[in-house]
Amino acid sequence: MAAPPELVDDTIAEICLRLPPDEPAHLVRAALVSRRWRRILSGGAFLRRYRAFHGAPPLLGFVDNTIGLHGATAPRFSPTTSSGSPFPRRTFDCICWEALDCRHGRVLLGLFAERVNLVVWDPVTGDHCGLPDPGVLPGYYSAAVLCAARGCDHLHCRGGGPFRVVLAGMDYFSRDAGVRARLYCSEAAAWVASAQLASDSHVMRKPSALVGDNVYFQLMEGDVFLRYDMGRNRLSTFDPPAAHVDEGGVVLMPMGGDGSLGLAGVRGSRLCLWSTSVGAEGIGGWVRRGDIELMTRIPFMPYSEAHVIASAEGLGFGTIFLVSTEVGLFAVDLKSGQERKLSEPGNYNDFAVFPFMSFYTPDCTSGKVPSPRRTH
Repeated sequence: MAAPPELVDDTIAEICLRLPPDEPAHLVRAALVSRRWRRILSGGAFLRRYRAFHGAPPLLGFVDNTIGLHGATAPRFSPTTSSGSPFPRRTFDCICWEALDCRHGRVLLGLFAERVNLVVWDPVTGDHCGLPDPGVLPGYYSAAVLCAARGCDHLHCRGGGPFRVVLAGMDYFSRDAGVRARLYCSEAAAWVASAQLASDSHVMRKPSALVGDNVYFQLMEGDVFLRYDMGRNRLSTFDPPAAHVDEGGVVLMPMGGDGSLGLAGVRGSRLCLWSTSVGAEGIGGWVRRGDIELMTRIPFMPYSEAHVIASAEGLGFGTIFLVSTEVGLFAVDLKSGQERKLSEPGNYNDFAVFPFMSFYTPDCTSGKVPSPRRTH
């Protein structure tokens, strides 16, 4: 009996194009079938089609900070894929570092020390870059990292490209103490802008939100939010909705593709949503966007123990919220209302959990992942 004819290159590509990106092991295993398959699936033409076909990068896991012996912290990656971590070995093996932010395929790490030490790291490729001291008080700051490649669609951001870091924290070293924001530019390898605002409130170490040229942080006191306009180098504050919920904390996030800012919080058994317009002169009025009933989807008691701690936007099917409860950490899809359990209770930090979104494809599997401890 004659052997069946081999699949032509276009057929292989068409079949593998439909493999789900949130389970990257499927595509990597397909590339191991033969040298021919690997050549096709790791080629630039296929990878561009694959990313465009699936839209925004998938959620591969989340990064949080664990506390070990003697109170030392260490960042940790928890995969959300059924096959476990896609990375070739343990990636976050760096004691005394903390994860500060995660966006566009990069992780921003800070070293717990007498001064602020920052490293921007791509755990897929291993690219990492140490930043100079921003000159703010250690321990009382938060920061955001974002891709700065012109015209980038953020489908394949990698650590070797240009990036920005926005840091906001208490400035006790200047004559007029207050909250200071600083902007780092990787092309200049320097902090290139600085803005200050009179305030005695510390910046919370929670996920930031990026909407257009604006980066948003939460302040610890007064239920106030901080806005840094990168284009105008301007700091301002604004209030949450008048009837906002704070039983389980709130998160800020982009709300769809219209340039609006969203807010989510938990009241009782409901995940409550708001949005507001964002303009050059400030924040418009808040509008209630609706609720998602959690009681029928997530088993938790009492309801006041539910916390919304992070969001991941732009996955092609809606915003995903990470909700922690007494029985574990859950991802709730805003568009479909569906949920899935990501972690058991006690295995994550309620105050700083950062979704990691990136395509992990066969062209990434040969990258080495050095530890940020080697950065000076």
